[in-house]
Amino acid sequence: MPRKYKNPRKPYIVSMRITDDEMVCIQQLTSQMNKSASDLMRDAFVLFRSQWEVTGAAGTFAKN
Repeated sequence: MPRKYKNPRKPYIVSMRITDDEMVCIQQLTSQMNKSASDLMRDAFVLFRSQWEVTGAAGTFAKN
């Protein structure tokens, strides 16, 4: 039987591999902001997209 989504308006899943240090940062932020990792990533995407629209390119972002 197919798995049912909690929110059928969000049927897509995006996954990525991250380092241990990046995971620690995500865990700290989720704890401090009282948000799930998914909500944190959604907020980050919205911020990235708004900055992209302002600058017109990703080249202006700081690189690690």
